[in-house]
Amino acid sequence: MRSFFIALQFLTSIPFKMKNIKAAELPGSVTYYPAVGAIVGAVLASSCLFFNVFFSQFISPLLTLGVYILITGALHIDGFADTVDGLYGGRTKKDILRIMADSATGAKSVVWVVFIIALKAIILITLPSNRLYPALLLFPVLGRYSITLLMKYSSYAKEQGLGKVYCKNVTGVQFLILNVFTVLFLMLFGPLGLVAFIAVVFVAFIIKTYFENKLGGVTGDVFGFSVEVTEAVALLIFTIK
Repeated sequence: MRSFFIALQFLTSIPFKMKNIKAAELPGSVTYYPAVGAIVGAVLASSCLFFNVFFSQFISPLLTLGVYILITGALHIDGFADTVDGLYGGRTKKDILRIMADSATGAKSVVWVVFIIALKAIILITLPSNRLYPALLLFPVLGRYSITLLMKYSSYAKEQGLGKVYCKNVTGVQFLILNVFTVLFLMLFGPLGLVAFIAVVFVAFIIKTYFENKLGGVTGDVFGFSVEVTEAVALLIFTIK
């Protein structure tokens, strides 16, 4: 269970802290990334149900999105913003990686962060309840699943960095377990769940290919970028008529 709690600590801002985590333990925690996503989804669905008792159907999803940002500590949004800054500001691999490592946030990345948060908010506000709750449960799972694909199949773009220990260090057994969990979980959501899964896998491999061509691999910021983009894609699927 230690690996599960490591995953929970790294992917959420839930207030507990594992002690003496070694780098060698980190790849093992990837097995539980979709499960952590399911926990986040359950918190979101429960929060939305609670908010609906007091607020209108338009306000409740917005407050739920606030809960999502709170429980994840805006970790993935930060990676998304850093990645956008690098892509806009750098021409060479060295420049892009340097800008991504800079803690300053540029105007273009702010605009894109606002866009992706607004997109999620509009989707959640406009979804009918029979699609809203399935979407809340599923999109965090698929967002975190997308990271596992990058970790399994991508090289790391930098010589050093926290993400380096993950890349191509996810074992076949781990990958099988997390895929079985994800597929069984999405079966609860019918055809839309399957379509969302296929769309997320497709987009994740586009992201993988793009950054391998651009940078020679991925980084921790690209993991966050992937979560935000694939979550938005998963939510868009639930808007299909």
